[in-house]
Amino acid sequence: MKKSLVSFLKSDQGALSLLLGVSALLLLFGLGARELWGPETRWANIALQMLQTGDYFDPYLKGMPYYDKPLPSYWLITATAHLMGGLGHWSLRLPSVLSAWLSVWLVYLIGEQLYRKGTGLIAGWFLATTFFFVFWARVATADILTVCGVLGAVWWYWRGPNDTRLSRYLVFFLILALTSLFKGLIGFILPGLILLPHLLGEGRWKNHLNPRLCLALLVAGAFYMLPFLLSHRYGTPTYEQSGLDLVFRENVVRFFHPFDQFGPIYTYLLYLPVYTLPWAPCWILGLWVAVRSWKHTEPNVRWLIGGLGLLFLFFTASGSRRSYYVLPLVPFAQLLAAWWVTRRMAEREAAGKVSGPGWTKGIAGAAVFLWLILGVVYPWTNGGDGGVMQFTKDVRAEASKTAPWNEWRLVLVDVDNKLPMYLQNHGSPFYYVLPDSDLPKTGGSPALMAWLEKKSGERWNPERTIIFEQYEDINRLPLGYLTADHQLITTRPNNGARLFHAHESGSAAYIPKVRTDG
Repeated sequence: MKKSLVSFLKSDQGALSLLLGVSALLLLFGLGARELWGPETRWANIALQMLQTGDYFDPYLKGMPYYDKPLPSYWLITATAHLMGGLGHWSLRLPSVLSAWLSVWLVYLIGEQLYRKGTGLIAGWFLATTFFFVFWARVATADILTVCGVLGAVWWYWRGPNDTRLSRYLVFFLILALTSLFKGLIGFILPGLILLPHLLGEGRWKNHLNPRLCLALLVAGAFYMLPFLLSHRYGTPTYEQSGLDLVFRENVVRFFHPFDQFGPIYTYLLYLPVYTLPWAPCWILGLWVAVRSWKHTEPNVRWLIGGLGLLFLFFTASGSRRSYYVLPLVPFAQLLAAWWVTRRMAEREAAGKVSGPGWTKGIAGAAVFLWLILGVVYPWTNGGDGGVMQFTKDVRAEASKTAPWNEWRLVLVDVDNKLPMYLQNHGSPFYYVLPDSDLPKTGGSPALMAWLEKKSGERWNPERTIIFEQYEDINRLPLGYLTADHQLITTRPNNGARLFHAHESGSAAYIPKVRTDG
């Protein structure tokens, strides 16, 4: 039995199975034990608003129109939420995790197809053990979806680069359209840039100037426009934002005239090596070796370097720069790294030297490190008897003593974006009070309830309403006057805050006290 297992793992199918199995472990272990972080709070809030209201065409963030990204990235989350029985950490992050897992597989396929045997396997292991790739793969945003889409388009192209059939064009451009519907028009631009050096070589682009390509482009364009048309047709008539206007603003205006995210021009020169750790030295050495003997370098390696260079120049030319924008370059950098490793192994074998187990041990060590940091330590820092998740459990437990959880109406006064997903009760949608509102800070709970009824135009039951607010100093709660007839529950420090003695802002919940007769 043991011998047959070893034989299987040494086969191509067994080696791929081991790669995909370990990748799944690294991506999934401890995924649901970490609180919401950074940008994923936006996806959580928008998806939850869709689930609560049944309106899947008008994205809202904290009660306000927020058409920052195309709709399908939110639809993926709402779809997994329906399949898994509600919105939670798993359903929120699963689209990114599956995209990352598929990306590892695609890198393997591209490497095995274009380079010597074993290159794809090493590239897959390098990508699966790249710290920042796995980190962002476990975060609910559209960035890893974009990486997967770009790799999918490149893989499909290389299955038949000279194939001019309509079906080939249709699949290719539909992949580009779908990728663009996750984050923006870079879904069209990035695959075009990475493949441009190969298309220009030997005039290959001329073979693809035909009516079939134009027809496929039209079909893909219609497919891309479909969610925007549905949003216009079935969305709320009074919705204040246009998805296509935001596409233009986020993809064209931001490129030439950025209005935020002003990184220095050398941003990606610093972050590409950082985002490819611990394997950055390998692709840097591979780049040096290939450029030094450029005329004798394999054509597919020259294509890879040319495509990487164009991607790097494109992101650098944009005035809007952030560290994680470099993520689409990471798989291709790891392909270059894997090419250098397999080339070095081949040279050693040609010289009669046997390659030792160093690479295997290095990859295994990187995998264990990632598992410990992202799967064990990081979730542990979010645990203990504190943090946002414990806070919402405490609120739900206390409120449920008075009435069923789904009967409560929740009012969020400029509350941390993390809270709504944790507080979902499948009842009425949250009511948001924005920071610049004239919410009464004195006068007691009757004044506050009167203000809510005036602002919302609805009747409110004060005995079934929970008020939430944020605070920087627990001794200076803006709505502290509610404690006269409400029970106060506040956030307690989690393991990480206690370990590092960190002072964090918190959230407070005011639950009506049970009235007693007499």
